[in-house]
Amino acid sequence: MRYNIKPILLSLFMLQIMTGFAQPEVEAPLQQQNIDTEEQTKTKLGVKFTLGNHLFVGNAFDNEKVAFGFGAGVYNIVHLNKPKTVNLHWELNFNFKGSKFGKLNDTSYSKISLAYMELPVMASFQILNTKKKQPLHLLVGFQTGVLFRSSINKSYGKFGQVKTDLPFKRFDFSPVIGVRKEIGSGMSFQLAAKVSLQNIWTNTFYERSIDQTPENDNVDYRDLTPAFRDGTHQVKNYSLELSFMF
Repeated sequence: MRYNIKPILLSLFMLQIMTGFAQPEVEAPLQQQNIDTEEQTKTKLGVKFTLGNHLFVGNAFDNEKVAFGFGAGVYNIVHLNKPKTVNLHWELNFNFKGSKFGKLNDTSYSKISLAYMELPVMASFQILNTKKKQPLHLLVGFQTGVLFRSSINKSYGKFGQVKTDLPFKRFDFSPVIGVRKEIGSGMSFQLAAKVSLQNIWTNTFYERSIDQTPENDNVDYRDLTPAFRDGTHQVKNYSLELSFMF
């Protein structure tokens, strides 16, 4: 039996042509889907690590010095327009701050440390961009802080002696201004200044300094010098923080 091979070859040739034309129709929707996904991204969530210089400012102390602090947290940037030039930027951070004190004599306390949980909420505006699309953003907003641990270190006279749970006010409120610079691969760095509006000093410091019958050594401030002043004085937190964001 003889077969006519020409119709078979012609059918295979037509099938190859049809397959070649059909291939781009499969890939095009996938490429378009990737573009649409990128354009529709409305939020960025990440982690951050912070190094800071902190200082007490006010008339409750005379010999404040800058203290080094650190912190960590998470951040969320919500894009409010398609080019992502206007954003809502909020964070949840755990920061260690406070102030050091100059050595007046061998019985003086050397440092007060405060640990805060902080919630800054800021508006973010793109003010500069680069050819590599690594923009610079201006940050303006407000921060609420909750004090959850505090301590004073009397290391000049008795090395390592610490009193905890100092009677500072529990809440602190600060305006925030700063800049955030993107550096590629989803990373950025941020520089922010925070100035407390809240006087965190209380009269309890003075009361514990003159109490002749303290409940325990932790609340006995009679051996701390210089002696603490009364509640008519004030202390505020000042901070300059550099953060690395991923």
